[in-house]
This record gives sequence, structure tokens and C-alpha cells, in this order.
Amino acid sequence: MLKRTIAAFQKRFLSARATSAPEKEELVHATRRAFFTRATLGAASISGGAGLAKMAIDSAPQPDMQDLYKQDAHKGESELMEREYVLMSEQEKADMVQMFVDNYSDKP
Repeated sequence: MLKRTIAAFQKRFLSARATSAPEKEELVHATRRAFFTRATLGAASISGGAGLAKMAIDSAPQPDMQDLYKQDAHKGESELMEREYVLMSEQEKADMVQMFVDNYSDKP
């Protein structure tokens, strides 16, 4: 009876204050294992997500750049063909030059 009382007393009051060295080491190792396990799982999930994102981007249809270029070139050619060029008269040229001369200022 006395042994049981002493054991209960030690268990209750002494083990809470100080755990033995092997128990502390095991606790530290368990904490480290948990950290590395979480870090490994996090890295695996990030790399898996990046792989899925790359696969989704690569599977999207790519536009035909040569066809787009031909369409743009055709629009430009048709725009140029629709324009009508009119030559300026000498009087219009002289008026334009005079406008630039009048509006010019020597401000630095």
C-alpha cells in the first residue's frame, strides 16, 4: 500500500516537472518527424499543383499565328487600296509652311 502511494505521489508531482532524457529525446524526434512530414507533403502538393496547372495550360488550344498574320495583312492591304491620294497644290504647301513659321517660338 505504501509503495502504491509513493508511486502515485511520484507520478503525480515529479513526472510533471521533469521527464527523463530518453522521453525528451523521443518527443524532440517526434516533433522533427512531424515537421519534416508536413514539409514533404507541402512540397509534394505544391509541385503536383504546378504540374496540373502546366498540363491545363498546355492542353489549351493555341491560335494559328500564321493565319492571324494573313488576316491582319489582308485588312491592311484592303485599307491601303481604299485610300485615295490627292496631291497638294503649291498654294496649300506654302500655307502649311507659313503656319509652321508663324507658330514657331524660340523659347528654350
